[in-house]
Amino acid sequence: MIRLRNLVLVLAVAFSLGAAAPALAQEENPGEGPAVVLEDEAEEESDEAWTFRYLVPTLMVGSAVVVLAVLVGYGIRIRGRYRVAP
Repeated sequence: MIRLRNLVLVLAVAFSLGAAAPALAQEENPGEGPAVVLEDEAEEESDEAWTFRYLVPTLMVGSAVVVLAVLVGYGIRIRGRYRVAP
């Protein structure tokens, strides 16, 4: 249990550092400098590919089902292994 807690803590810290890295990499004064902002007048309509519309949600749902199945299987194995007799 302690190892699992440590793993979750390490993953949370790694995720937070990964999410904060782009913000830390920015300059302190982005308004000062030679950069010119160009605005596009005409926006192009992008038709999403079928892979993005169908395959990605299918894979996300499938991976969620697999994770839930692994958690349930793990719980069943642990309960079956450590039964306390009344």
